[in-house]
Amino acid sequence: MTPEDIGALISTIGLLTQAGGAVLMLVLFSVLLRANQRRPYFAYWTRGWAALVAALAGVGILYLLPVLPTGDPTPIVRAAGVIYQVGKLLFIAYLVGGTLNYLLGLDPLRFRRVALPSALGFALVTSLIPGLDLNYVMLMQAPVVVAAFGACSLLFLRLPRSRATLGSRAIGVVFGSIAGLWALYGVALAMVKIYGVAGVARPLNFVLQYNSYFDLLAQMLLGFGMVVVLLEDARREADDARAQLAVAHDHLRRVSLYDPLTGALNRRAYDEGVGLEAVGARFGTALVMDMDNLKSINDTYGHAAGDDLLRRTVETLRKSVRPLDRVYRLGGDEFLVLFPAARVEDVMPRIRAALREANEALDAGERERLAIEASMGAADFGGLEDLPAAVHRADQAMYEEKARNRAVAPARVPVA
Repeated sequence: MTPEDIGALISTIGLLTQAGGAVLMLVLFSVLLRANQRRPYFAYWTRGWAALVAALAGVGILYLLPVLPTGDPTPIVRAAGVIYQVGKLLFIAYLVGGTLNYLLGLDPLRFRRVALPSALGFALVTSLIPGLDLNYVMLMQAPVVVAAFGACSLLFLRLPRSRATLGSRAIGVVFGSIAGLWALYGVALAMVKIYGVAGVARPLNFVLQYNSYFDLLAQMLLGFGMVVVLLEDARREADDARAQLAVAHDHLRRVSLYDPLTGALNRRAYDEGVGLEAVGARFGTALVMDMDNLKSINDTYGHAAGDDLLRRTVETLRKSVRPLDRVYRLGGDEFLVLFPAARVEDVMPRIRAALREANEALDAGERERLAIEASMGAADFGGLEDLPAAVHRADQAMYEEKARNRAVAPARVPVA
């Protein structure tokens, strides 16, 4: 084989390899697009790979079909040149459009109205100029590729730190590398086609001879960088969804642990140990309180009045306890108050005094309806392990006091 035949074989293998890589990228992007149709930038990048496949198909036709003996291209060859130029410029346009949409939120409709007609018009005009071969077409593409991909590189690499990611940096570097590579193509092709230099410098000649392989490597890196960007974007949305779910879960958990009427912790909170952190290794007092007059208030004034009485009771307890103390509504008219680092002899007088002062603050008209009448019992505990037994003892003491209160207090007669 002559050196020319070897060079032609190398170019053909390079073209087929590059086309195969572009097809694989198109398949990969098409599959990913089905699950990411809400991302316009990725749809544009996918269309860009489709345009590149079409462009490389046009190059394949140019390699396979010879020109006429007169040197003029056949209609099929000319059509292949149009396909290559149109496909390549659409590839550039779609990649730029996707980049602008991802980075700046550019409206896809506005892009289609301006960029795509411009790319098509430039491609058709330049590809139909008489006497243009593939090298001339590439030479005319070089400034467009350098300007477009160079701008994309700058946009990605100048992202603020909060937006810069591994994928964005990788794409920025690859876009810049492609722009630099095509600048070399442009210099080498200009030396050959415009200035008529028979042999270009050895490095430039190497770049021209193996340009398909360089393009393939750059396209693979660019495609995988775009996939990384997509995955990072999807991960951010997933992280945000998990964060929103966590907030909703915390809200639902809070709702499930608090009594909606009084705002006090409920029995479920006590059973799950919520609010017991302050008890920890401390001693303390458990106080159980049961309201004596809630049923009669409900029967006499209605359940709205009973709800007011429950809310007032919790408000009174909260005003008389410390920040580390906990108030639970165990259900109905029964309450539990935990006092870490406190003793029964300190707690009981303080709570009784608070209830008495709250009742004395009522005027005559409110006293019948909002006065707090309650029975209480309290017991000391030595630690968290002893708490259930202390609550049981306090509950028994409360019932003993309730029995005494019933023995001395007259029955409340409902108002007709």
